[in-house]
Amino acid sequence: MAKKERTVLNKTMSPAAIWAVAVGSIIGWGCFIQGANWTVRAGGPLPLMLGIIVGGLLMGVVGRSYSYMIAKFPVAGGEFAYAYQGYGRTAAFICGWMLSLGYISIVALNATALPVLAGYIFPGIFSQGFLYTIAGYDVYIGEVALSVFFILLFGILNYFGAKSVGNMQLTMVLIMCAAVVIAVSGTVFTGNFHMENLMPAYGEGGKTLITGLISILAIAPFMYVGFDCIPQAAEEYNFPPQKAKRLISSALLVGALIYALMALVTDVVLPWMEMASLTTATGAPVKWQTGAMLDMAMGKAGVAFVAVAVTMGIFTGLNGFFMTSSRLIFCMARAKMLPASFARIHPKYRTPSACIIFTTILCVFCPFFGREVLNWVVDMCSVGTAVGYFFTCAGAYILVRKYDHPNDVNRISKGMAGLGCLISLSILLLLVVPGSPACMEVQSFIALGIWVSMGAIFYAVYRRSFKNVSKREMDYLILGNVQIRMGLRKNRQQEERVKGRLVECSGAK
Repeated sequence: MAKKERTVLNKTMSPAAIWAVAVGSIIGWGCFIQGANWTVRAGGPLPLMLGIIVGGLLMGVVGRSYSYMIAKFPVAGGEFAYAYQGYGRTAAFICGWMLSLGYISIVALNATALPVLAGYIFPGIFSQGFLYTIAGYDVYIGEVALSVFFILLFGILNYFGAKSVGNMQLTMVLIMCAAVVIAVSGTVFTGNFHMENLMPAYGEGGKTLITGLISILAIAPFMYVGFDCIPQAAEEYNFPPQKAKRLISSALLVGALIYALMALVTDVVLPWMEMASLTTATGAPVKWQTGAMLDMAMGKAGVAFVAVAVTMGIFTGLNGFFMTSSRLIFCMARAKMLPASFARIHPKYRTPSACIIFTTILCVFCPFFGREVLNWVVDMCSVGTAVGYFFTCAGAYILVRKYDHPNDVNRISKGMAGLGCLISLSILLLLVVPGSPACMEVQSFIALGIWVSMGAIFYAVYRRSFKNVSKREMDYLILGNVQIRMGLRKNRQQEERVKGRLVECSGAK
């Protein structure tokens, strides 16, 4: 029987656009709003800064395996494809299933951050039309409408083409970076940058330097979630996939720099302990300390700049994970692990339009559940991220052992890939072991159980369809012609060696 033609995505994404997708996904709204909470969590600014830096370095180790696998397998699906290459179909399904909800829920969480920001800047404007309370979170029709509007907007933009969305992402990331630079520079040049306000540097709340550092390392990997968006769009690169190594490294570097600068700005205007307990004129706790500090340092202009940065952080997260989630679902459907309709691409725009519509519909319903419920889901989905990290690093380890060649410019050592596996497993343990600084809440464990159960049902339903596909065809569906090319290259090399021996023999005669 003739092999079914494999649907492919257009190569329209430039290096700048892919880099912007990664940076925009790494930097979310928490970077500009959670700085004070992170300082308190760490027990001081020093362990917070060390946690951001060390966390970025650890993600760089994991990212090295990602760049290696992208160079070998430049296809959509990222971790899903790497899990298949290393461990087969069932592992690929588990990895893809665990990642898919994580990416989709981050889209929804970014959308629900917009009413939070609007509530800081325009108090009461969107808190209209009270609906109900879920898990202590009040849901208003005005806030739901704001979130739904932007979910639909970014869904439509993604539907009409990846190239334009990539260019828009780059523009938004550059605006965000410019706003950060202006906010930090303004704090320095107005004379409100006081290093003595960072004292005590550590030790508050009963935490030592080490325990404070560990508490930040526990959440640092989730700060940097987003660099793994780079492999999901590998099939759409209009450049050599080997460049992904630099894109991942630079995205992590820029992400770490922005996190560190915004945390520093939050902590230096006032003594950081005073800043963390700041109250309004009515005695209520200040909810947005970063905005309050920039208001003191630069006036309303400072608030405006950081508000622009937050807005761009939300938009780039929405856009980046919209693209990522739709590509992952598309790749799983192409491998016959999800409904075939998700494997279709739009005849004109060449986007996985059915996947984008599906993601949009799912996300439109999410704001009605309230932000607290979404936080439980996202915490649970961090487990999926750790699973994706592990399968990528473990797949790289296996590939290095089998096909390592000293002339391969993209080669990594087995030790580097193995260390990535260890880091990934450590992240997973921090999430699930009771008593760890990042252990999930009971509600998140319940959500995880529900999602795993749903995955088991989908696996049972579609198991026959993808188990009956031959290995050669499954290789083709998931990895394209990569495996075939490797085989042909190996055959050509063998033929050349045989010809060489024949020549030597004839010369000897």
